[in-house]
Amino acid sequence: MDYREIVIGDVADLAKIYAETFNSDPWYDKWTHETAEKRLSQMISNGGFFGILSYNEEGITGMIMGESEQYFDGVIFNIKEFCVKNELRGKGIGTELLKEFERRLRGMGIREAVLMTNLEDEDFYKKRGFNRSRGVIYMGKEI
Repeated sequence: MDYREIVIGDVADLAKIYAETFNSDPWYDKWTHETAEKRLSQMISNGGFFGILSYNEEGITGMIMGESEQYFDGVIFNIKEFCVKNELRGKGIGTELLKEFERRLRGMGIREAVLMTNLEDEDFYKKRGFNRSRGVIYMGKEI
């Protein structure tokens, strides 16, 4: 498996994988190619963006991306999106992609990575060293 940084020219290919993945089990979202392209383009255009993709001779296999955020005691990285092509899930690609991503973040001086995920995905992240944050909850309100 090879890795490289994500650039704006990757959006169309990534949007296809993104929509297929998150429209499938266990998420069952309703992404269109257009809404996925818009989301990924917005993220790539934000300050602090960083992302990598994995690929092999057949094309892109997965992606992980987000943005760095300055806090009073250092920089943390907020992982916004992470997925592997549906037909390749469960083969260790996500684990290796996450390891490579963490290696690169450490090289950038990032002190911590955080993310928000579904309860169904919690075990995946726990097995890879992520823990629930103490004293923090995620809240939302329909408006």
